[in-house]
Amino acid sequence: MKTARNILLIALALLVQSTFFGKFDLYGVRPDLALIVLIFLSNETNVVALIFYGFFTGFLQDVYSPEYLGYNAFAMSLTAYFLTVIRERLTVENYTVRLLATFVACLFHDAAYLSLYTGFELKGLISLFVMEGLPGGVYTSVLAVLLVSIWQWAKSGGLILVLQELIGSER
Repeated sequence: MKTARNILLIALALLVQSTFFGKFDLYGVRPDLALIVLIFLSNETNVVALIFYGFFTGFLQDVYSPEYLGYNAFAMSLTAYFLTVIRERLTVENYTVRLLATFVACLFHDAAYLSLYTGFELKGLISLFVMEGLPGGVYTSVLAVLLVSIWQWAKSGGLILVLQELIGSER
């Protein structure tokens, strides 16, 4: 059941990213919602399952650009493994640590993908990394921390309390 939920989360993230967030790019930079879902899944899945989800996510992203087929699948698989290494070594409770870990994971993904995309040509890699990787990492990290905070707030009863206030029911 969790596997079906996780695959649906990945598909939903890719759908929302390709439709809704196309209108919310900042200077040509969009957040990577699929990476946010992968980061979310890293807290509750084992290494092998997370690498599978990373590969699956990357493969679905590669469908949009078949001339670079496999680049995202490889980069997301590596990022999934990297996330498990981070999870084993860090306790990510503080928002600053959470933001930093997410930012590092985004940079790791972009470095892996852009290395393949540029054919390991250093000048192009650095240029794309500075122009797209760094701003995209910041955008994705801030959005990820915001979404996780909202999720935790809603899960702890925050949303239920607000709805009860709105409809006027008492505890």
